[in-house]
Amino acid sequence: MTNTLADMCNNLKNSEKARKKEVTISPASKLNQMVLRIFQQHAYVGEFERYDDGRQGKFKVALLSKINHCAGLMRLNYNVSQFESLERKLLPAPGLGIIVLTTNQGIMTMKEAEEKHIGGMTLCYVY
Repeated sequence: MTNTLADMCNNLKNSEKARKKEVTISPASKLNQMVLRIFQQHAYVGEFERYDDGRQGKFKVALLSKINHCAGLMRLNYNVSQFESLERKLLPAPGLGIIVLTTNQGIMTMKEAEEKHIGGMTLCYVY
């Protein structure tokens, strides 16, 4: 079983290091689409579009050269009181990147979950 979200993060990071302008991500899952939308809202990636390749579909993502590191995480539960230690452990400085969580109210960043006072499972992070 593969982690498609971790594969997507590795593709983004490696393409940024190679200074490419766009990257193709496969498969085009709903989870990948929601995480890409969060990355786009926070200006880590540009526009992306889905196209059908006759199998599972692919995303073509425009890169903005703003990703230094991006990684998928093991899906572990965290509550609101553990968010600060999680941020210190994963990000190089407070407020420098984003951590994406899945909660019972949908996929959102750690800051949004903290404002709503709900915990969740970690998916990935980017800075």
